Amino acid sequence: MLQRGLDNLVQWCNDWGMMLHPAKCVVMHFGTKNPHHDYYIAGSKINSEDVTHDLGVHVSVNCETSSHVEKIAKKAHGVLSQIHRATVVRDSQTFVRMYSTFVRPILESSAPAWNPHLRGDIVELEKVQKRAFRMISDMGNLSYEGKLKKLNVQSLESRRTRGDMIDTYKYLNGFYDIDPNRLFTFVRDRHNKDTRSYSHNCLVPEKTNLNIRKYFYTNRITSTWNSLPSDVKAATSVNNFKNLYDDYTEICSNLD
Repeated sequence: MLQRGLDNLVQWCNDWGMMLHPAKCVVMHFGTKNPHHDYYIAGSKINSEDVTHDLGVHVSVNCETSSHVEKIAKKAHGVLSQIHRATVVRDSQTFVRMYSTFVRPILESSAPAWNPHLRGDIVELEKVQKRAFRMISDMGNLSYEGKLKKLNVQSLESRRTRGDMIDTYKYLNGFYDIDPNRLFTFVRDRHNKDTRSYSHNCLVPEKTNLNIRKYFYTNRITSTWNSLPSDVKAATSVNNFKNLYDDYTEICSNLD
């Protein structure tokens, strides 16, 4: 069926005076029981790959994030080195702006799609920001955590969690054109007992057997979202939610 679909696509391209380039196409075989069939474009076999680049994200056949993290961390380190060679003044105000403009977007592009759960991947990304802050000339011998607090900057892991929460708020409040019931399961769908989770309309994580599904967006956000205070989840706008969420996380960090 897949090959027939490819043949129809090739025929459509021929009808409209276009051409597919087999060397620019790849096949990815997902799943341990995949039969690994060969596929062809106009008689030319398509090469199979374990990792490929699609819409800015490096996708692997095992759906792990390590390959993507490795590549973007390497690219970010390269840009950071270029900034270091090209600058003389690296005070906190100037350097943080350059880092936020040229380096951090590399580490956060499409993050909801590949948000890592492996501690090694999380540490690998955080190393880039740690290295960047070591280049700042007027921070003294402060620890990484001390620099984050003084610069009023979050760790990359915290920023990814914040992004997940903002997306969840948007989904649940109709800012995206999709029915939230298609993505999430609510406690109110399970029972009508007047429990705390029922009154707060908490989310229910899906039962999973594989980490791929366990750490998928709709599952990984449930515990964090459910732990937010009701006044934060009941924000009146996206900006209001961001402000309330930031205030809440700051209070939690001060308590720690």
